[in-house]
Amino acid sequence: MGATYIKLGQFIASAPTLFPPEYVQEFQSCFDRTPEVPFEDIQKILREDLGRPIDSVYEYVDPTPIASASIAQVHGARLRGSQEDVVIKVLKPGIEDILVADLNFVYIVARILEYLNPEFSRASLVGIVKDIRESMLEEVDFHKEAANIESFRRYLEAMGLTRQATAPKVYQHCSTQRVLTMQRL
Repeated sequence: MGATYIKLGQFIASAPTLFPPEYVQEFQSCFDRTPEVPFEDIQKILREDLGRPIDSVYEYVDPTPIASASIAQVHGARLRGSQEDVVIKVLKPGIEDILVADLNFVYIVARILEYLNPEFSRASLVGIVKDIRESMLEEVDFHKEAANIESFRRYLEAMGLTRQATAPKVYQHCSTQRVLTMQRL
């Protein structure tokens, strides 16, 4: 339950009003850097998802990640042609399947616990697990993340808040469900 454990730990660490302080403190470590995926695996995903050679899209991709999180890894790059500096967020290989399997297991355990102890049913344990599952699975769809970023950019512009906050430009032509290319801020 590597990635799933980390995501659940991050949820607990981010919800100090829902969990005891000692849990919140313990799970703070889930925000630390996670193991990197070899660059060869990242390149394979880029080639598969972009459907063309990497060097036809990016002039350069830094093989050393800027960040490695529970579900994705981020690399600096430069777009071919425009020479714009970007970051590429790449979903770690197989992570969606792992999350689905792990979260289905957690859901089954929650159902069993509610059956064995009706107190859990009153707390809506299954409902909470369903919400967490839905939220976590949305995080592995970079089309949704791109749409959210663009929506936020439009909101900032419409409200005249571009001096107070910013959101990166998303490069749709080199973004997919598993690859998100954004302006480097």
